[in-house]
Amino acid sequence: MTLHLHPLKFRPELPAAILAISLLCACAAKKTSIAAPTPQAPQASSSAATTALAWTEVSTPFPAADITAVGNVFWVCGADEMIASSSDGGNTWQLKHQSPNGKILTHIAFVDDKIGHAAGKGGLLLSTNDGGRTWKAHDAGDDVLAFSFADAKNGISLIGPEGDVNRSSVNVHGYQRSPMGGAVKLTHDGGEHWDDIPALNSEEFKPFTRVVAVAALDHSHYLMIRNEGLIEDVFVVTQDAGKSWKLVHQRNDATNREFAKYIFVHSGEYWGFGMEMINRQLGGGSGVPLAIHSKDGETWVRTNNKVEQFGGCNAEGCHMWDGAVVSLFGAREQYWTLPQDGSLSDTWAIAGDRVCTIDTMIECGPAVHADQPQPRHYNLPRAAGQPYKVVNLPFAKDCVTCGVKVIRLDPGKNWQGRVVVSFELAPEGAVTNLYEDGAPDGPLGALIEDQVQRWRFRPPAAGASVTAEPRHVPIDVKCVDAPDVLTMDGCRLAPGKQS
Repeated sequence: MTLHLHPLKFRPELPAAILAISLLCACAAKKTSIAAPTPQAPQASSSAATTALAWTEVSTPFPAADITAVGNVFWVCGADEMIASSSDGGNTWQLKHQSPNGKILTHIAFVDDKIGHAAGKGGLLLSTNDGGRTWKAHDAGDDVLAFSFADAKNGISLIGPEGDVNRSSVNVHGYQRSPMGGAVKLTHDGGEHWDDIPALNSEEFKPFTRVVAVAALDHSHYLMIRNEGLIEDVFVVTQDAGKSWKLVHQRNDATNREFAKYIFVHSGEYWGFGMEMINRQLGGGSGVPLAIHSKDGETWVRTNNKVEQFGGCNAEGCHMWDGAVVSLFGAREQYWTLPQDGSLSDTWAIAGDRVCTIDTMIECGPAVHADQPQPRHYNLPRAAGQPYKVVNLPFAKDCVTCGVKVIRLDPGKNWQGRVVVSFELAPEGAVTNLYEDGAPDGPLGALIEDQVQRWRFRPPAAGASVTAEPRHVPIDVKCVDAPDVLTMDGCRLAPGKQS
């Protein structure tokens, strides 16, 4: 079962042919993103039944950072070591674990309906063997950036200090993808101890210094995708529980080149998703979605899917564009039609006939199984309060989730300038005593404050003093009044350069 950090995001609304695919690492990883059982799809419905699909904002006991689903149950994790579940489609949530002023959990995943894990900042890894009723704490030593467990005892993890989801991403072969630093380690006792992998220090593996993804297939088989800057990504696999490792190159010849960026475990196989450059012999080539699977990580089989494009993927499927999700596990594609108003982020999960997504809040709505993907909308009709996808950006040091999204004003406004938000941090990393300076008259300043209020920062290390000295964060704002052009309309926020 595999986790990918959510902040790595495709831009599915752009044509795949120009490869403008944007990814951001997680909860974390947006968003990436975890191997959970494939959702149970309801019966296909007519298109007429999808016209009333809508998102509903729901509340959880603490701010959530990641979400997954097991059968018909949603699970979220987040601030204050919160773990909560919902068995009624996201309408109500039951708190299963929390620690006031505790660490931030950025990833959650289940092997099955009994065995699950959650991890995040400060080396915290929690495990359950009873379906989430109780959780046991383990210390991984540093931030858990990605993990994958095959069962209750055997797992692989990327551990290191570079897990902020808002860090700047690196464009790698057309992907806004951030390969991660840190050390890949194995555990065979459920996370009590983590073993280094000496083979990675050999001359063969040294050029591949950063990690894209990890996966645990069973107690003997593990895989990671490692990155050599802009040169190459490779599979590194073991079939003997880590005693020996083999480097496997992705296809790269005169005609085709593969870039698998996501790895999950499904039905006893590794599954990889990403992008492939085809027809390179014609001069440059073009990009198409890539879906491959393997029983051992060495020999890969291409699927015959007919999907023309997809974006960020998790263990349930891939985000095609707003309102459309596809599962590529199995013999044929499986589509879901979701509410289509710009709310769907790359952090989402489907449980039965319901979908929930996380940006600065959790929103849930119906998920309708369909024979074909819902058509994309490039320009949605303007509506007061219509939401946009949240993007995590590097606004401030130590920010774990610094999410912002387009602010739509009604009436619209054309304005450009800098706003400075000042605040203090609570011991658990929450924003307090917030105020804004620099916004024009009207609601814009308050709407910016509302987004910043949801930010969460890395809590100080145990025993460290907490300073009440305020932070001053510049935000550059550009507002365009273009109600008929969705890609331009509204106020967009970006990190301002610190003076």
